[in-house]
Amino acid sequence: MKLFSATNIKKSFGDNTVLQDISIDIEKGEVVSIIGPSGSGKTTFLRCAAMLETPDSGRLVYDGVCGFDDTLQISKSDLRTAKSKFGMVFQSFNLFPHFSVLRNLIDAPCCVQKRSKEELAAEALELLGKMGLAGKEHFYPCELSGGQQQRVAIARALMCSPEILFFDEPTSALDPELTLEILKVIRALAAEHMTMVIVTHELEFAKEVSDRIIFMADGVIVEEGNAKKLIDEPENERTRAFISGFRK
Repeated sequence: MKLFSATNIKKSFGDNTVLQDISIDIEKGEVVSIIGPSGSGKTTFLRCAAMLETPDSGRLVYDGVCGFDDTLQISKSDLRTAKSKFGMVFQSFNLFPHFSVLRNLIDAPCCVQKRSKEELAAEALELLGKMGLAGKEHFYPCELSGGQQQRVAIARALMCSPEILFFDEPTSALDPELTLEILKVIRALAAEHMTMVIVTHELEFAKEVSDRIIFMADGVIVEEGNAKKLIDEPENERTRAFISGFRK
């Protein structure tokens, strides 16, 4: 079952063409990692997929609901429904510093879904327990380690029960030990068949946790395929050069 589809996505900033013509389909329960050199368009694509940037042209569909097409004829109802289908986890956490951990988790679903704070608090505490953060609900982000903050960010993204999670370099701001904490959480989500799209520079992790890997360079998809095969036996010379250079 196709859960997310991006078709012919193009994006430029002034004279700089960042995405030339990107088309990606994501199946329900699939984990897809996007790798590539800096400046290849990975994060810009993810930001377009999460509706944080508006593509210049193309089409974005979430579980059968169109969230963007270049005719701009999307109803507000469809746009709301499309946005409810996904959650986003940022490399810099993006927690509200003046909110407690608990309020960071319940604020959005309380405002958007109009659910009671009591019901949401119970769900949040259960989710924090699963994330290894029991007892941290009244802490503020500045009182947590980077790994704990990122786990709070993942829990916050899960609070609205999204169909798909987008991760933008979720470990790039963390040291190696804290990186392992986050990779463990993502592994657990994969084991639960959570649909995920992960922009990452962790090649071995991408190979281990992903069903499929997409290699991007210069705003285009150069190669995509089975995760293990693409990392161990890339077919494209550009992909081979990137992976070889990364492993030196």
